[in-house]
Amino acid sequence: MSVVFSGRECRGWGAAIRAQRPSSLFLLMALLLVGSSAALADSPFAVGVLAYDPAPGQFVNDAQLNGASKSLGAPIGGGSGEGNELGVVTLGGFGGTITLAFDHTVRDDHGNPFGLDAIVFGNSFWAAANANRRWAEAGIIEISRDANSNGLADDPWYLIPGSHVADPVAQYAVMTWDDNFGDATNPPANPFWVPAGDTGTWTTEGYLLEGAPFNSPVLENPNGLSADVEGVFGYADLSPVAALPNGVAANDFYVRPDDALKVGITDGSAGGDGFDIAWAIDPATGEAADLDGFDFVRITTAIDLIAGALGEISTEIDAVADVRETFVGDVDGDGDVDLDDHAYFADCLQGPGVTVATSPCRPMDFDDDGDVDLTDVQSFQQVFGTVAP
Repeated sequence: MSVVFSGRECRGWGAAIRAQRPSSLFLLMALLLVGSSAALADSPFAVGVLAYDPAPGQFVNDAQLNGASKSLGAPIGGGSGEGNELGVVTLGGFGGTITLAFDHTVRDDHGNPFGLDAIVFGNSFWAAANANRRWAEAGIIEISRDANSNGLADDPWYLIPGSHVADPVAQYAVMTWDDNFGDATNPPANPFWVPAGDTGTWTTEGYLLEGAPFNSPVLENPNGLSADVEGVFGYADLSPVAALPNGVAANDFYVRPDDALKVGITDGSAGGDGFDIAWAIDPATGEAADLDGFDFVRITTAIDLIAGALGEISTEIDAVADVRETFVGDVDGDGDVDLDDHAYFADCLQGPGVTVATSPCRPMDFDDDGDVDLTDVQSFQQVFGTVAP
């Protein structure tokens, strides 16, 4: 097993607010103006490859696509209509996997845009410019905390189940491969698909996504082709990566997540597939992992499908980023603070009892009590002080 390291590299305020104390408006104005003071680590991107074990696939012996180090550092965005093939590493067919390390702990921070903590970048793109139809090759995301502080990925792994892993135990599968190409018992049939070093009979394993909508190289939103709510989320290589805007540093841009629950790429975001650490579960029990962060991420091809001349469904990875707060008041995550943020916050003020733990309203739960109400404005006042009218 080789280890590779990179360089250090307006819909108005809403009646809910108007009905509360007059100072609430001014407190919210302060919220929109105060920036994050969180200390930045050396790199917002994964910096080390701890393991790379591709499954058989048409590109696993292609030097342009089998360099594991291409998953480190910032991604190369191709935009919504064109997947980048230059900066990605292929994982091959079902069970092909890569394990990456950060130079710091990626923290669970509900103050991040949409409450998302990390972004996985691949090379997916929209089919015929329709964001509900994507050339996508879904990969399972798992995370691990370096609880024993030894720098090795030998602590328990927790699953980001996404939208379609309802029973992790039942959906865990093992694929058997061999290099007896005249025997149809086990794949692959093509000797050029065998990764270097794999001989005889061997296996790969992981969580399997099968049936619709994963049984086609073009993944269609199960909510419909005119939907604005995503029906598939929480996996790698689903969403396009935005091209880097002129004059913007990659370290500042590719840390802005897309809203994972809405169709399309959020204005001002980098695209890719964001996830919340709070989504992680213990795959054996299905219980919440309750992690405060992670140090290692593992991504595995989750589909077992050969799509004719297109070859196998194979997850490709370009980068993994730690989401960084930009503006505390940028609650819609589009890189600025404007009337849309006012409306977003107002719509989330639904009162006690409305759970927001996995919804886009989570960043507005400033007091971390599971709902968004006046106490969030009051909690902000206690931290930052009252702003006089």
